[in-house]
Amino acid sequence: MNRWILSACLLALTAAPAAAVDIRLDTYRNPKNETIRIFNHMYLDGVRGGLMASNAWLTRHGRPLLFCMPGDLALTSEQVEEIMLKSADKRSAKGEMVVALLLLWGMQDTYPCEKPASQQTAPAPPD
Repeated sequence: MNRWILSACLLALTAAPAAAVDIRLDTYRNPKNETIRIFNHMYLDGVRGGLMASNAWLTRHGRPLLFCMPGDLALTSEQVEEIMLKSADKRSAKGEMVVALLLLWGMQDTYPCEKPASQQTAPAPPD
């Protein structure tokens, strides 16, 4: 049974396009129609889920997190979009910038992780 499932998964992966489609900022901000706008929001929500899953994996393996959200916080799709768009504005992102990367940077800006004392910058010595 497990071999059958593995074979089906491999078949699905080889049938899929070789490269995943990334949504660019210009396409996100200027969708051609309502259907594309909805797909863009679904994509951004999927990116959020992937980033959260990555953080969960990093936590489980004792690695530094990508960003440090409060544990009891649940982000809405609107909040995720706002974080991504603020990140784009902060970086003066051009239309070809990948939305997923802007969201990652925005999450890091919005929910930074505290650096351990050993990594914090020491104050400058007095003159």
